[in-house]
Amino acid sequence: MFPFSKPRRCASGLSLALLLTTSLHAQDNAPVLSFAVALRRAEAHNPSLLSQSYAGRSADALIDQAAVRPNPTLDVTLENFAGSGAFRAFDGVEATVQLSQPLERRGKREKRILVARRELEVAERGFAVRRAEVLAATAGAYVEVLAAQEQLSHSAASLSLVQETVEVVALRVKAAVASSAESARARASLAFARADHTRAEAALTVARAALASLWGGGAAEVPALTDVLPVPVELPDQEILFSKLSAHLRFELQQAVIASHRASLQFAQAQSSQDVTVAGGVRFLRERSDAAFVAGLSVPLPFRGQNQGNIRAARETLAGSEQSVRALDVELRAVFTATWRDLQLAMTVARNLRAEALPATEEALSIIRGAYARGETPLLDVLEAQRAAAALRRDLLNADTNAAVALVRLDSLTDPTFPLTTALLSRR
Repeated sequence: MFPFSKPRRCASGLSLALLLTTSLHAQDNAPVLSFAVALRRAEAHNPSLLSQSYAGRSADALIDQAAVRPNPTLDVTLENFAGSGAFRAFDGVEATVQLSQPLERRGKREKRILVARRELEVAERGFAVRRAEVLAATAGAYVEVLAAQEQLSHSAASLSLVQETVEVVALRVKAAVASSAESARARASLAFARADHTRAEAALTVARAALASLWGGGAAEVPALTDVLPVPVELPDQEILFSKLSAHLRFELQQAVIASHRASLQFAQAQSSQDVTVAGGVRFLRERSDAAFVAGLSVPLPFRGQNQGNIRAARETLAGSEQSVRALDVELRAVFTATWRDLQLAMTVARNLRAEALPATEEALSIIRGAYARGETPLLDVLEAQRAAAALRRDLLNADTNAAVALVRLDSLTDPTFPLTTALLSRR
């Protein structure tokens, strides 16, 4: 899709591949964790996704409940008993058995079902948005692990270089061509290099734990990744990416919310119509043990309100959700613009450091080390050159990492399948 190139590796007296293998304690039979596998694990086992899946099940159950019609009422009435005279005890009792059924008007049942269905759509769209967020976090965490591995490799190379310098200084002191002060300076530099290496190891452990937490695991579940952290040499097409922004999943979620609020308004308006209750039954008379049918009709009189408050509340809620589409569009555009600028800046910084600063720094280090071996320059120059080289490689790695992270963020904004990130990581 887009041409990419890998960052150049720093040169050292030892093989960086061997150093990285030793530092990461990798084994030949270690499991492989690719970018695609990490995404699948997070999608299948992320705790927040698993918990949110129950919201859809709950909304689906509410559809069944919304379809239930009102229950009928059985009414049994006894009259003319426990009185005086002819109505003593149950001598004059009369009984009426009546069944009444409320009848919903203005399609209340259908509108109630529609509200429940719209709520299910909101739950489904919300799950899709959360899934995309989890995958984006996983992609970013995967890149951070790659960056931490690179930093550990660089720190191992710097540590090896300082160790070589300490050994050379020790030989020179033994040969009486260098002072013990130089040996002390070299040992101090070695201590700093070891501290940097320890921090790099800790940072890698933290990055692994952050990645594994996205599927509810621990750092031990993340082996040494076989991918490297390449660098894009060309920017993707900004117009094509920006055109995909309108298909962001949050827009689909917001449209589902609007549809749900519109259905709620329609249901609130239907609720202003009063339901009718019809009744029918049999009355048993005392005289001659006769019986007769009875029937009734009742309609509430809406003197004290016709659901105006709920209707107005539903209307305002709908208006607010419609207005929020514009706010969401502005937010996503701003995030896209900021992320694009981050990508541009990181790529520019990395390109300049790699093309100009890195070759010059490595050349200077080589020259100063040779001069020191010939006794033409003091040890301080060597140590300073080594620190400068280590700092430059760290800055270059930070720029490479920032570029990769920005690309992941652009992918998450425009395409949840992460085509740019996949192409970036699959480039060898």
